Amino acid sequence: MKIQYVWLCFLIGLMMSCGSTERVITKDGNVYEIKGNSIRNNGADVTETLSEKRKSEIASTLKANRKAKVEAETLEDELKAKQKALKEREEAVEEKLDELEERQEALQEKLEAKEDARDEFLKAKKRLEKQQNKYEKLKKKGKLSTNDDTEWSEKLIDLKDALKEATEKMNNLNK
Repeated sequence: MKIQYVWLCFLIGLMMSCGSTERVITKDGNVYEIKGNSIRNNGADVTETLSEKRKSEIASTLKANRKAKVEAETLEDELKAKQKALKEREEAVEEKLDELEERQEALQEKLEAKEDARDEFLKAKKRLEKQQNKYEKLKKKGKLSTNDDTEWSEKLIDLKDALKEATEKMNNLNK
């Protein structure tokens, strides 16, 4: 516990000593370190040897650097906000796209169900017509006994019921 406290104090002291020095590079290429009111060049204090014009030039360069840094941070924040908004829009577009794909799949399934119901209706109608024609031919020729006539009647009733069911299914899907 005591060691952690010592480390914490050391790190805080280190950060405070490093944070207050700023570097300025002038137009002629000289590098100055500014700490408070003192100006250093290559580790030596040159505050007293510089002219007021040179000091004001260094101060204006430092001010311009600070302003540029603030502007860069502002632009970076704006860029991050725009990127976040763009990401949210992309997510919204993806959600809409997924929703549209689901709707398209549902419509496709509904269309396939309608086509199946239509095909089933047409088959049931064709079977009924075919069996009715066959029954009529046999009846005209007189080849039906009473039992055969009853069987054919039941068969035709079943086919009519199947046609009715297919018609109802098709109509329900077309609503």
